[in-house]
Amino acid sequence: MSLRLRLGLVAAAAAGTASRLLGRGNGVAIAGRVLVAVAPSALRELAAGRRIVLVSGTNGKTSTTGLLASLLAPLGPVSTNGTGANLTGGIAAALAARPRAQTVALEVDEMHLPLMLDALQPQAVLLLNLSRDQLHRTQEVRVIANRWREALDRHPEVHAIIDYEDPFLAYVTQAHERTTRLGFGFRTHLDAACCPGCSHPLTWQPPRYHCAQCGLGGRSVHRTEQAAGAVERNAALAREAARWMGVADPPVDRTRDRVASLRLAGRDLHLRLVKNPASWTEALAHLPAGPVVLAVNARGVDGRDTSWLWDVDYTPLRGHDVVVTGERRLDAAYRIGVAGVPHRVAADLEQAVAALPSDQAITVLMSYTAYIAVAS
Repeated sequence: MSLRLRLGLVAAAAAGTASRLLGRGNGVAIAGRVLVAVAPSALRELAAGRRIVLVSGTNGKTSTTGLLASLLAPLGPVSTNGTGANLTGGIAAALAARPRAQTVALEVDEMHLPLMLDALQPQAVLLLNLSRDQLHRTQEVRVIANRWREALDRHPEVHAIIDYEDPFLAYVTQAHERTTRLGFGFRTHLDAACCPGCSHPLTWQPPRYHCAQCGLGGRSVHRTEQAAGAVERNAALAREAARWMGVADPPVDRTRDRVASLRLAGRDLHLRLVKNPASWTEALAHLPAGPVVLAVNARGVDGRDTSWLWDVDYTPLRGHDVVVTGERRLDAAYRIGVAGVPHRVAADLEQAVAALPSDQAITVLMSYTAYIAVAS
């Protein structure tokens, strides 16, 4: 361990403690930023000699990484960034927190995955999905797919585990020999009308998509799993990654999606984080019976541009008692009104709950800042 890394670890510990004492948070992110500032080679040094698997994708990173870390427990202590701090600072802090753990499972932000592949030299990468996120942050899905493909081209030794039903991931790994492809049956993709590689229109028919020009989608899968939705698909991918890392028989389990329960004004609320078109579509497709509240904000991390609301199919809301709230409730109310969904509008969550019948639990779909405000 270099002298700079030793000094960085001391400074990071002090910064994290100060953050907690001042009530500024759990101190993980600031500790990591200080560590990397003092010791720029911290990531490379802390990763050396360890078996690392990275997890990235637009949706499901935190819950899938948590499940993967638990599945890897038979191999010994596991280092992971369970708080969801998935940028450079958070990853550095996670590596430093358990430096003796030889097995590492790390969530990585989509835009930072190429950098982390270069810095950490992992043994494996688990790729969940690629779809549009907040428009001010990730821009075009194909931009990220191209960056991922270029990064894997630089690292032919890394083993990739992917959901082959996502055409973008098929494109990312099209020339990458060390790839395990899982299939889950036929489904379409919101952002993939055309081939990510050659822009030719994709043919969507069972068992999946196909590009007549470049052949994308024509590879066979290594394993076919049954999965009702994204949560089950991600759990299957986590089990496959655990097998590859050396766990002989990973238990059948499911990821813990960002769902919380809350008791408000004598009512049971089931809160679910929905932050982009893909997660909204998934949540709406699996709504339980009963009333629904939609809480839509547009603060920084939510994405200030709410035009993404028009990319979601809201017809599953028909037949539910629906109330819309949040800072951008009028935007959301207009959108679901166009979809033919009867609804009411409330100024806040308390008013939304009061407007609904009292004999049923309420499902609340919430954008990021709305969710964190009540679930944390």
